[in-house]
Amino acid sequence: MSQTEEPLLTIGEVSKASGRSRSAIRFCESRGVLATPERVSGQRRYTPSVIRDLALIRTAQAAGFSLAEIRDLLAAGPRGNERLRELARARAAVVEGEIARLRNVRSWLTQASDCGCEDLGDCELFAASTCAP
Repeated sequence: MSQTEEPLLTIGEVSKASGRSRSAIRFCESRGVLATPERVSGQRRYTPSVIRDLALIRTAQAAGFSLAEIRDLLAAGPRGNERLRELARARAAVVEGEIARLRNVRSWLTQASDCGCEDLGDCELFAASTCAP
């Protein structure tokens, strides 16, 4: 290895540095989210950049992106920031819809917790026009 080359890391070193389990790392590889690493004597060897990729994967998963979207984002290379903006706009629209739905659920649950009906069959909360959580 020359002095300009980055040292290759074992899966254990990557796991420790990234906080991800070895099985999670292998899972990301199996789904094509992470590139298949080089093998040295049959063992996986990673460049240090994989730690940044794993951080991106964790953050994108927390934001609700699918593995396919994350794979697409990582594959975008230098134009990844443009793809990130596209994905973020689309995901934000989905989240807004989920928020609206959850507000309706919360409203219904609040009404249900205050319900004084003696018979569920007579309860307005279960009328076809009002039951929309």
